[in-house]
Amino acid sequence: LDAKGEIKLVDFGLSLQTSQNIIKSNSLIGTPYYMAPECQEGFYSTKSDLWSVGVILYTLVSGYLPFQGKSQTELFNRINNLKFHFSHEEFKSVSKECKDLISQLLVKETSTRLSAAKAL
Repeated sequence: LDAKGEIKLVDFGLSLQTSQNIIKSNSLIGTPYYMAPECQEGFYSTKSDLWSVGVILYTLVSGYLPFQGKSQTELFNRINNLKFHFSHEEFKSVSKECKDLISQLLVKETSTRLSAAKAL
């Protein structure tokens, strides 16, 4: 939050502009809690960013990360198995539409994950 209480997003250290649909990397790309399943295999695309948007939205409306683990292995297993829920007390006041948007962003298969245009 800035001094006016407005939300600012940071941590674009790996950002780049590319015309490629998918980028292959030999190392992990991103912060583990926000990392899309395909990033664990070294693949990154704009759909990976949409996964991260889903994680951020979940966290903003509930105060919790959707995927947590005591180790990186446990965290990645939960991400790969889509182990998240809307049972936190805070979700009682979150609209069905918001939860539906999160559910369509936190989809393992990039081909069925929402695009930015469809999310908008």
